[in-house]
Amino acid sequence: MDDLAFFDLEGETLTASQLAFLAALRSRLNDRLRPYCGELTEDSLLLVLDVDAPDTALVSVGLELRRGRLQGDRISVHDRSFPTSPTVDGFLMEGAPDELAATGAALLERFANRPIVRHEWLHRGKVYADCYLFEDSGERLSQMYRGDWAPRGQERRLITEGFVHGKGWVQTRGLGEPDRVVHVRGER
Repeated sequence: MDDLAFFDLEGETLTASQLAFLAALRSRLNDRLRPYCGELTEDSLLLVLDVDAPDTALVSVGLELRRGRLQGDRISVHDRSFPTSPTVDGFLMEGAPDELAATGAALLERFANRPIVRHEWLHRGKVYADCYLFEDSGERLSQMYRGDWAPRGQERRLITEGFVHGKGWVQTRGLGEPDRVVHVRGER
């Protein structure tokens, strides 16, 4: 399989620098990870790696090559936009294709290998709430709360105590220690 097929870019016309970057990145990834093309324009190439759990989108990581500069960071799972200010893992750099690919591959591998756990809260044998987190930092990635399965009065208490967000999304932060912690993915 050639580099264009590997990145789902068959039939696309790319610049020499884009082709060199893709070849170097593929060599670095060595088929362990397979980012896909999120967007391609005349002067920009966005590659995306989704870090998921079964049936749950957790984190998307983007590498955008634009006019010889590479930006890498977490991106929105909804519109693939980069954060307005870089996260601690984010970068913007210039360099040769191999140098850009080395830094980009390291970012993708860091996110793909980072340990993720799922905290679960149980009531009457059912999981009524869960929360996916990076195990190393405790950063919350995705959560679910089912008031109809939760202990009676708990949802009202959480709302009263301010553990609600946006359009009534109950936050698992107010639940205390989970009943179960499940390793989902990544290296421990």
